[in-house]
Amino acid sequence: MKKIAILISALIPLLCSCTVDTYDTPSETLTGKLVCPDGSPLITEQPNGFKIRLNEVVGGNVTNLPQDFWGRADGTFTNTKIFKGTYVVQPIEGAFFAVDPVEVDIDGTMELTFEVTPFVTIAASITASGPDLIAKYRITKAPGAGNITTARLLLSKWNPNVGMNRTDYEAVRDLSKTDDATVTSTTYTDSIRDCLEAGVTYYARVAVLSSNVAGRYNLSEVVKIEM
Repeated sequence: MKKIAILISALIPLLCSCTVDTYDTPSETLTGKLVCPDGSPLITEQPNGFKIRLNEVVGGNVTNLPQDFWGRADGTFTNTKIFKGTYVVQPIEGAFFAVDPVEVDIDGTMELTFEVTPFVTIAASITASGPDLIAKYRITKAPGAGNITTARLLLSKWNPNVGMNRTDYEAVRDLSKTDDATVTSTTYTDSIRDCLEAGVTYYARVAVLSSNVAGRYNLSEVVKIEM
């Protein structure tokens, strides 16, 4: 018993000297938006629209440990779980030309606006004609963008986030064998027949692919169709 008491007495100082390591949790915020050259918001989708990449700057050097997060369909982005520090920030993997990164100190809330140039823009008129969905659209291509290869009319039941990964019906037009000058000077009409039901709310848009490494589509604004 005496030996046990001595052992406990010896352990008490060790236990008292132990401290619990505590670390700050990431709580700084980066928020902002992507806008087109005319000031309008970038029209895209979520997920798979674009990412924001952060690389921390330590000791004057940019680390090669990227932190990526997805942006929203309306071109905005927010991350509320960032450690205080200096970062290089850049939008990536979207259907737009490469954007120069910016270096910022994130301490509290940092708001950024990036101007991006989409590969193509789409002006679309989408309407219901009885049970049929009809879309008329024109495509404008930015100088230097890849060849226009595909157009898709996308339709979703109930889901306003219609996009390449969220669609119930689609009509696909192959443009890969048509030169871009013809594509951009043509008003196209595509349709999805016998798809609309009474009492259902639909959402539709047109997506166009201009060849790019990420395989991202540019999209028209979403149109709501109530039957």
